Amino acid sequence: MSAKHFGRCSFCEDRVKPDVIEKNFFRRDKCQCPACEGIIYECRSPLCHDYAKGGDYYDDELCRWCVESSGGMIKTAAELIIAAIIAKKIL
Repeated sequence: MSAKHFGRCSFCEDRVKPDVIEKNFFRRDKCQCPACEGIIYECRSPLCHDYAKGGDYYDDELCRWCVESSGGMIKTAAELIIAAIIAKKIL
């Protein structure tokens, strides 16, 4: 069984080198965390080397750390837009 590069598992948060359990050409390889045995996939965020959670019906596209950081950016952008709309209505 081959292994992928080191990265953090979104289930157990350990830095692991997961085992490939299903090799794919067009899709991401299905991997298993050697620490917690969770199903994980490479994060689709550019320059990220961590792993996203795999599920029974849906596999996450991003790891938990990219989701948290992108959520913060979206929230900040939304706050700026709302502040601009309110400022325009007041002026």
